[in-house]
Amino acid sequence: MIIRDSQISAAYLRGLVDYLILKRQDASLFLKPFQISAAAIGEPQQRLPTRLFGAMLEAAGALLHDANIGLHVGEQIKPGQYGVLGLSVMNCKTLREAIVRHERYERLVCDVGHTTYRLDGDEVILSWDSCSPDLSRHIAEENIASWTTFARWITGADVSPTLIRFQHSRPQDIQEHERLFRCPLQFSCDSIEVRFPVAYLDLPLRQHDPAMLALLDEYADRLLLQLNPEADFRDKVKAALTDLLQAGDISLKKTAQTLGLSERALQRRLQEEGRSYQQILDDTRRELALRQISDKRLDLSEITFFLGFADQSAFQRAFKRWTGRTPGQYRRELEPVS
Repeated sequence: MIIRDSQISAAYLRGLVDYLILKRQDASLFLKPFQISAAAIGEPQQRLPTRLFGAMLEAAGALLHDANIGLHVGEQIKPGQYGVLGLSVMNCKTLREAIVRHERYERLVCDVGHTTYRLDGDEVILSWDSCSPDLSRHIAEENIASWTTFARWITGADVSPTLIRFQHSRPQDIQEHERLFRCPLQFSCDSIEVRFPVAYLDLPLRQHDPAMLALLDEYADRLLLQLNPEADFRDKVKAALTDLLQAGDISLKKTAQTLGLSERALQRRLQEEGRSYQQILDDTRRELALRQISDKRLDLSEITFFLGFADQSAFQRAFKRWTGRTPGQYRRELEPVS
């Protein structure tokens, strides 16, 4: 996945500003050369180039003589620095739900990379996929440090990963990395990954509030659509369904709520374009299925779950209707001939 001109929410700068204040620095004076006001950081809808954030981390590191500025900023993460994403994650029931929310609403914070997770035996592999030229060592370390710190905070458990892999080269001194992560570390890897025991997925979160979570989800879904106002109506419906599939509620009512419409208005708009809700749901599932079936790291049960099918046999029937082949046959045909 190649991302150009990636952006972050202005609220994401709060962690850096708070760290500068902690170190007794004048945050307003620091922000001035970057033409950013302290008031702008309170506007989560405002977006800034990711490369600017990278430059700010570099400048803060030079100012504080801190070679590990990314780690230390990430270690100071607070829920408000993630905006509605952080609040949604906090109100989930388990860490599993929190990870799903993170995948779903990550774009509200930044789009320099995309997070996915998969199971591998008794481990979970959380990957941050980015080929963006804006990604620096400090941004990568800030992101993974904030994940680790935030997970410890929302669970109230002193959890640590089993392995972390970074794409950048090994720093000369990794004592701070070892202190924070408390796990084996690998550098110069082909991907950024955090691995941890699958049992962590069922850890309960301290501030679970289902009513608040529902409100935050509705608000976050509206914000996602606002990030791409130029999309045509069909694309907006597909974007909403893509996110709702992971949440487990793809009803016409929920989709309409996400789009800020009544059910009747949604159906009328689709009829005007010669489409139906069921057709777009089917198209969305087919596109996601074809994308996911090519990833051999995902087993068929995981794809069934991701696409919101009641069981694997229902997924098998739909896939054969789409392609004329079963998922297993289609996947085998993708294998190179030796």
